[in-house]
Amino acid sequence: MSLTPSLNSVGLTFQCPHCNFAFVKNGSWFQVISRYKCEGCGQRIRITYPDKVAIF
Repeated sequence: MSLTPSLNSVGLTFQCPHCNFAFVKNGSWFQVISRYKCEGCGQRIRITYPDKVAIF
């Protein structure tokens, strides 16, 4: 399953699995990112392809 290109410029929401801090980023950000630092708890979070599919 591929990620929908039509959502590249759409704001998508993701919640930190540790603290539930939610943030919104464009779909294009999710396509290229593999990990990020949560602004809520400071944890390094890995975003896998199955995570991305669920977001899209």
